[in-house]
Amino acid sequence: MSDAPTSDGPVAGGLNRKELLKKGGAAGVAVAAAGSLAGKATGAPKRIGAVPKKGGKLTFALEQDPVHIAPFGAILTSNHWGKEPMYESLIEWDAKLNQRPALAASWKVVDNKTIDFTLRQGVRFHNGKEVTAADVVYSVNGWLNPPLPGSVSTTGQIPSIESAVARSKYVVRFNLKKPDARLFGFLAWTRYSAIVPQGMYDQVNAAREGIGTGPFRLVSFVPGQGTEYAAFANYRKKGLPYLSQLSLPTLPDEQARIAALRAGAIDGCTLSPDGAKSFQGNSNFKVLRGLTAAFRELQFTQKVGVDKPWDDKRVRQAVNFAINRQEIIDKVYGGFGEFSGHVPPGYGPWPLTRAELRNKYLKFNLAQARTLMRQAGFANGFEVTMSTFSTPLDFGQVAAVIKSQLNQIGIQVNIKAEEPGTFAANNGRGNFEWDLTARGMRGDVDGYTAEFNPVSNAYKIWYPKYKNVKMWRLVGNGSITLDPKKRLAMYKELQRILLEEQLQSPLVAVTKFQVVRRRVNNMYVAFSDFNTGLKTAWVS
Repeated sequence: MSDAPTSDGPVAGGLNRKELLKKGGAAGVAVAAAGSLAGKATGAPKRIGAVPKKGGKLTFALEQDPVHIAPFGAILTSNHWGKEPMYESLIEWDAKLNQRPALAASWKVVDNKTIDFTLRQGVRFHNGKEVTAADVVYSVNGWLNPPLPGSVSTTGQIPSIESAVARSKYVVRFNLKKPDARLFGFLAWTRYSAIVPQGMYDQVNAAREGIGTGPFRLVSFVPGQGTEYAAFANYRKKGLPYLSQLSLPTLPDEQARIAALRAGAIDGCTLSPDGAKSFQGNSNFKVLRGLTAAFRELQFTQKVGVDKPWDDKRVRQAVNFAINRQEIIDKVYGGFGEFSGHVPPGYGPWPLTRAELRNKYLKFNLAQARTLMRQAGFANGFEVTMSTFSTPLDFGQVAAVIKSQLNQIGIQVNIKAEEPGTFAANNGRGNFEWDLTARGMRGDVDGYTAEFNPVSNAYKIWYPKYKNVKMWRLVGNGSITLDPKKRLAMYKELQRILLEEQLQSPLVAVTKFQVVRRRVNNMYVAFSDFNTGLKTAWVS
């Protein structure tokens, strides 16, 4: 992200990137380097001239219902939007995606399969209990075996953790099954690595209640309506949060969000490019924008015993070449956006180049698409059901453009719009033909390719019929290789194979727009696609 400073700076004892790598120990340098992002992204907060003001309520509308706020195993990004203010992990990202100590004060790489984390002493959960190693052990077990409503399909994103063991009240040892370069980035990502008090799932309904250590404590969560938070007075970062209350109502309809923003009923929200454009030049509002790690993609299934036209690679390639990504960017996103491979643009050095994507792998080529369909024996096309989200609005719009484009090669696409919870459940079970879905931020580059590892739950659900030994080796070796240069070469090669095979067809990385009232300060569009600016925002 931008180098602009933010009030979410290093915590007490915080480290810059160089110090962090040094702190990890000689064996951990490559691990930590592989788990952080070196590239520049957009949307970081700019320097605020005024002194942050304490107190006040900020209301930020979510465009998609979180469905539930359980800390472990949630598929939807909107789940994290709902739970993010209350949960933390051992490590965190600052606004520039530097890794910082969070609930862990430090850590030591004992060997390449053993890491000891030393916890900060005196950190409290929202129920007043002190955070100890026993809580971390309980939480890790939740990551590895997410209770309902979590899904085991998310465990493909989790590093090769064998176990977590409490060595003392404040020291917990992570035992890895194998060297794993993903661990530190996974922890900083926080999406699947929340720390909760021991026994929490036995004490509360984790789908609607929660106990974390974050800057805000949960007041209430009502599915389909919203989430209410209050400042946590004993938060570990002195002076934060600035806000007294944070409200996250769910408003799926964009026109309703726009009307609420203009009326002053909400202080901010995410909008489409057209929606944000209507606020340009209005001094009562600030229009924020930036690329995020989230990108849209088309996902195919390769399930055992289900003979479908797209079992033939030529058909999947034909679909890819028949999709005009620039038309999607222009028609749906107002010209804002970029072609995306399996690793999104802006994610450090890991993505393929813009030229390689636009001029080779993702190039619109209708003649080539028709030739491939004919060679595969489907010159007359076929019919398929494409599932997607009912909200946000852009999914339906992208689906309509793809439907029109694929009709040119004889493929009749029936669009099936599902509410987010239903879509996530069907996706997690592999209950679909095609899914128009999206990816979000990953703590490590391996997160974008983990489902292509044949040992992952996701692979077993989605691709048990598919075999590719070269792909398997790259996925497996990439996750355990600690040398960043060797690792980078592996993931570049892996991405090229994936773009040839087209098990998933990445589409476009979108520019995210957020509009806030003038009184909102220190809010920014986070590359992570989360709303992390809310944690340090303040109102004047």
